[in-house]
Amino acid sequence: MSEQSCQMSELRLLLLGKCRSGKSATGNAILGKHVFKSKFSDQTVIKMCQRENRVLRERKVVVIDTPDLFSSIACAEDKQRNIQHCLELSAPSLHALLLVIAIGHFTREDEETAKGIQQVFGAEARKHIIIVFTRKDDLGDDLLQDFIEKNKPLKQLVQDYEGRYCIFNNKTNSKDEQITQVLELLRKVESLVNTNGGPYHVNFKTEGSRFQDCVNKAASQEGDKPHGPRERQLQSTGPEQNPGTSELTVLLVGKRGAGKSAAGNSILGRQAFQTGFSEQSVTQSFLSESRSWRKKKVSIIDAPDISSLKNIDSEVRKHICTGPHAFLLVTPLGFYTKNDEAVLSTIQNNFGEKFFEYMIILLTRKEDLGDQDLDTFLRNSNKALYGLIQKCENRYSAFNYRATGEEEQRQADELLEKIESMVHQNGNKHCVFREKETLNIVLVGRSGTGKSATGNSILGSLVFTSRLRAQPVTKTSQSGRRTWDGQEVVVVDTPSFNQMLDVEKDPSRLEEEVKRCLSCCEKGDTFFVLVFQLGRFTEEDKTAVAELEAIFGADFTKYAIMLFTRKEDLGAGNLEDFMKNSDNKALRRIFKKCGRRVCAFNNKETGQAQETQVKALLTKVNDLRKESGWSGYPHTQENVSKLIKNVQEMSQAEKLLKNLIGILQ
Repeated sequence: MSEQSCQMSELRLLLLGKCRSGKSATGNAILGKHVFKSKFSDQTVIKMCQRENRVLRERKVVVIDTPDLFSSIACAEDKQRNIQHCLELSAPSLHALLLVIAIGHFTREDEETAKGIQQVFGAEARKHIIIVFTRKDDLGDDLLQDFIEKNKPLKQLVQDYEGRYCIFNNKTNSKDEQITQVLELLRKVESLVNTNGGPYHVNFKTEGSRFQDCVNKAASQEGDKPHGPRERQLQSTGPEQNPGTSELTVLLVGKRGAGKSAAGNSILGRQAFQTGFSEQSVTQSFLSESRSWRKKKVSIIDAPDISSLKNIDSEVRKHICTGPHAFLLVTPLGFYTKNDEAVLSTIQNNFGEKFFEYMIILLTRKEDLGDQDLDTFLRNSNKALYGLIQKCENRYSAFNYRATGEEEQRQADELLEKIESMVHQNGNKHCVFREKETLNIVLVGRSGTGKSATGNSILGSLVFTSRLRAQPVTKTSQSGRRTWDGQEVVVVDTPSFNQMLDVEKDPSRLEEEVKRCLSCCEKGDTFFVLVFQLGRFTEEDKTAVAELEAIFGADFTKYAIMLFTRKEDLGAGNLEDFMKNSDNKALRRIFKKCGRRVCAFNNKETGQAQETQVKALLTKVNDLRKESGWSGYPHTQENVSKLIKNVQEMSQAEKLLKNLIGILQ
């Protein structure tokens, strides 16, 4: 078969890009069916390469989906296997390499992916690359060309590929739009093949050797070998056991100064981690060292105080892809404090409630006990620590740092045996990162309080129409999104439900609008921000809150934060004094219902001042999320519909009663 006839009868496409760029969704769009696993997640959804095909207009279209192969957040130990599989699936040729980039999310990882493609596939591959932008729906009325022009690194990348790009809306339900965007892409691919005089030929040996050099540097570890006489002694102790897994990965966690590094050195049997007394944290970054123990590789990851870090997942992933086999909480005897609990909260935030099943407590400074019994001391000294130990099913050990020789060796062995037993009990599974769900913020309140302007402040851009009008500006619910401190945030702007002009004529409009409001929320936790204007709490505000309680349930205020606009009107005063001195009983009652959660915005602020007030709000929302057991507003659309019908029936009964009274009078 000639190359020309091959290109007419078959097109082979390779999807490349960082995690969450939309590769799998794009592959599904091209194939016209859901074959690649695709969902919103901060973790890699697709773990290995996958090839699928379809016949479109008498042409076979082959699509190869891949995990993140090149960025720094991709797991080094999986790279070699995945790239080899990718090359096997791609051989003998590819008609186009599709670099998938999400609109509004061009980051360093995208640039690393572009460099990685050239590094592995060679300079020749550049001529066969087409950029596919996803999230076309996020552009709104903006032009893609304008978006590219505003981002210099992205503009340069587009120029490097001679302006070859297209854009996909993978959320569209329009069959016409779906097929149009696919056909446009395939026309570009066909044109590219004609320009290049044929497809890109995949040389498995050449590409594989190029990538091997990169992976060897990242994946090479010397930890399998014993480290000197002391380590060889530790390696040989105890019976030969190997239940289930050939490797144990342990993450050391604890507050600053707890002695994590010293504990790591005791387990490793050598001075691998720096230790010392200091007001500043000695351990500044995640470090990994390993040893052999009973024919297992034991990897110990020393970490700084994780409660002070913004995103621990990317750091941990550099050493382990999925998560550790065990958490070792290191805390000195008699010094368990709220700082330890902050560390636990951070772990729970990143790994979920299940992390207790993977935790062992290591109590240091056992020597301070003297002749006291350890179990008796724990039961009587600190209820919080004892409660934690019970939660961890009584898994704990104690280290005496003055121990030497056989005693030091024995306490390390006992701890590793407990870790090994726990891992075996957990089916040799890693404690995987929790799927970080989107945080939905629904802005509610009467018309004219500044909901839309507040939404724009939170998003940091003009998404919602906001201007001074006698009539409500916001007619229907709409949403915008941003990433804040690594967290996906969706903001939903709503009309004033009790001031909708057409509800009187068509009562079903209220239910439709509330459903639209909830449908704007993505999978994740939903919270309300009840917006008022400072100094202007009116009967309309009171009515609006009553209506919201009727629509969303009387408990909706448990998931709400009060926000006052026109913060600038406070002048030198503060919000706490304003609420404390308010003589408005209705306002104070709402304040109490909302758990006294309140903040204020000056929506005229820009830059850092704007971000500071956004941070204050989102911190309060996340604190509320934590208080609510990591869950938000619980009602479904079906439950809300029932509440609305009850409201409308009551409203109709009230009208009939008023009319009857009027007739009788």
